[in-house]
Amino acid sequence: MDNSWQNREGDIKSLKFIAVFFISTLVLLAGCGKKQAPPAKSGSQEVLMWLVGSEIQAKAIQTLGDGFFKDTGLTFRCEAISWGDAHTRYLTSIAGDVVPDIGTMGLTWGEEFGSLGAIVDLAEEFPRDLGLLKEKIFPGLWSSLEHKGKVYGIPLDLSVQIMFYRNDIIAKPPRTWQELEDKLLSLKKENKGMLFDWGSMSWIGLAPYLWQAGGDFYNPEGNKSALDSEAAVNALKFFSRFYTELGVPKTQIPLEQGMRTGDFPLAISGNWKIDSLHLYAPEIEGKWSIALLPEGPVNKRTAFLGGRVIGIFNKSKHKKEAWEFIKFLFQPQTQVKLYEAARSAQDSYLPSNITAWDTLPMESEFKGVLKAQALDAKGPPGVLGWDESTRFIEEAIQRVVLQQADIKKELSRAAVEMNKNIRD
Repeated sequence: MDNSWQNREGDIKSLKFIAVFFISTLVLLAGCGKKQAPPAKSGSQEVLMWLVGSEIQAKAIQTLGDGFFKDTGLTFRCEAISWGDAHTRYLTSIAGDVVPDIGTMGLTWGEEFGSLGAIVDLAEEFPRDLGLLKEKIFPGLWSSLEHKGKVYGIPLDLSVQIMFYRNDIIAKPPRTWQELEDKLLSLKKENKGMLFDWGSMSWIGLAPYLWQAGGDFYNPEGNKSALDSEAAVNALKFFSRFYTELGVPKTQIPLEQGMRTGDFPLAISGNWKIDSLHLYAPEIEGKWSIALLPEGPVNKRTAFLGGRVIGIFNKSKHKKEAWEFIKFLFQPQTQVKLYEAARSAQDSYLPSNITAWDTLPMESEFKGVLKAQALDAKGPPGVLGWDESTRFIEEAIQRVVLQQADIKKELSRAAVEMNKNIRD
């Protein structure tokens, strides 16, 4: 559920130039869809939050906010905005100085908006609180948020990759790369295979194998691409073989379909597919399970994770109150309520606060696997210029898989382009 956005070039001056157009367009669109109230005006006693997500989740947060702000003299409003137009809407609001007080966004957006001077650096504004919260956040999420000592948001929730398998067809899920390869070769003889339901022929699909091979997208300092490495070559070599030798389809096939028919008794997807299988494939209830991703050559099972971060806009007149509310949303009991609201909307986001998992109302079989995988998972790199660079990685993957291009040359080419996009 992580959403990557391409071609975000341009600075704040150009955004101001087009702001009037976009704002006018948004006003017109508002009349055609769900009703959206305007942002709070300067000096308003309202705390406005934009939630990238469903109306059901927004209503749940609205209820929590009504109670939280009841005795503060402030009112609270949570407005849902869709993933499809959220990034453009944020940029437009930044350019037009009509931002909300609080915003949720994709994992890499906080740093982008922070570089425009729009988001509060929490490490500078609330260092003590942030240090305490960091101890309770899944490490892989934190690595996507902090860059050069700056932190523009904390994770509201997460989504993580896991392996799904038909336990009536596969007695034990593969535990290593070698076991996975052997199992896929065996399944191929039976005209069966594995699906990538989240990450098919994309950087998200490649990411776990890159990390499991000991590689990464950038060096530890985040100032140079690390794709021109032996580990990256080994990772793409293994990943491309799924499509060229091991029976993984190049076209997108829904997990529910593949698992239901049994044609694809193995699949890599996100945790939200647990609820999808319950809802849309009830005939195989009890015939499927989940497992950690297979271990790579450096003894890691690292998966990809996504989610939403929540931050405060610099134009807010209520920064301290907004921060107190964000801390409230991060409390274990509140995280559990948000999880339940997300499930009712079939979004199935998971708590980002590790301690919230102690009381999470979830089947123990699933909870154990999901928590263990989230503890060995990473998000997208917290490097400015990353979002503009993902297309070069995906072009390399597609040329290798579809045109049998040289792996080392393609990764080196992608690394050169990635380096050009890195910004301070």
